[in-house]
Amino acid sequence: MTGPSDLGFWGFVRGLVFLFDAESVHHFFAKKLRFLGSNAFGRWCLRRISGTNLAKARHPVNIGTLTFRNPIGLAAGFDKEGTMILALPHLGFGYVEVGTVTPRPQPGNAKPRLFRDADRFSLFNRMGFNSPGAEEVAKNVTQARASGCLPEDFRIGINLGKNKTTSAEDAPADYGLAVRPFDGLADYLVVNVSSPNTPGLRELQTVESITKIVGAIRAEMTNWKAKPPIYLKLAPEVRGETLEHILAAEKNLGIDGWVLTNTLGGYWKGGKGGWSGGALGTLGRDCLERVRGRSRLPILSVGGILERREVETRLARGANLVQVYTGWIYFGPRWIAHLLKAFTGEKT
Repeated sequence: MTGPSDLGFWGFVRGLVFLFDAESVHHFFAKKLRFLGSNAFGRWCLRRISGTNLAKARHPVNIGTLTFRNPIGLAAGFDKEGTMILALPHLGFGYVEVGTVTPRPQPGNAKPRLFRDADRFSLFNRMGFNSPGAEEVAKNVTQARASGCLPEDFRIGINLGKNKTTSAEDAPADYGLAVRPFDGLADYLVVNVSSPNTPGLRELQTVESITKIVGAIRAEMTNWKAKPPIYLKLAPEVRGETLEHILAAEKNLGIDGWVLTNTLGGYWKGGKGGWSGGALGTLGRDCLERVRGRSRLPILSVGGILERREVETRLARGANLVQVYTGWIYFGPRWIAHLLKAFTGEKT
């Protein structure tokens, strides 16, 4: 697994930051990105650091009435609070999926809860939907949009979840509450019933539960002037008869597309959590192919994308867009510009 042939300065920086706790490093860089994204000089610095040319980074993709700046987005889980939005276009991203957002604030699981497996270019997390709550995240997204600094066609998705203490029976109401503050703010929505880090959440990956949740979200959006599309995010373990049942009911679910897939459930460092990056192998690609064989709805493909050729493969096999996260951690700020060369014909 390789990123750019020359990691440059990031190779040195990575060696240092990997000496520290993964979540502490994440928060450190999140604060830096928030600051740099908030001012013109900081955004210029980000473009220099990442090798991003805003004009060359625009490779539009049309999905329905939406135009995405380019096909490479930052997956949910990195910017949970919507504080880094202004920085991301200047690092080369075409869109971001903020969250997972819960209706009420919750701290998530006990620390430590984020780990690296450098031998497999992977991350293992058991974060547990740590979130400041939907109202706070909506304020951050509002500020980003009101700044007037977002480039043309940079899109913001909102990934929705339920609170840990909410029962499966009450889950639809939680998703409705979570979406409520995002009227006029979200370009698309994602129903997350597939994280392995919230007890009982994956039990909602049934036709009956999904239909009720999507229905609750649509009911909340009844009076919205613009109604964003709703995508469903599944776990990589959903396959066989379970997946076939969901696909067969696609028209009745009320969804507009798919996000495939979430992290791979497992155990590591003494607890249950989810794997991203190289540990997924080809599971993300395999799920994309199975769903594309049955569905004509848009698909956002995520999971196990570590190389430029994998981006090309996912798009060639039916993905409309791709999302990355773990590869960015390992290969550094110039990696997105490296991936975007897939659309310009430039050599690595």
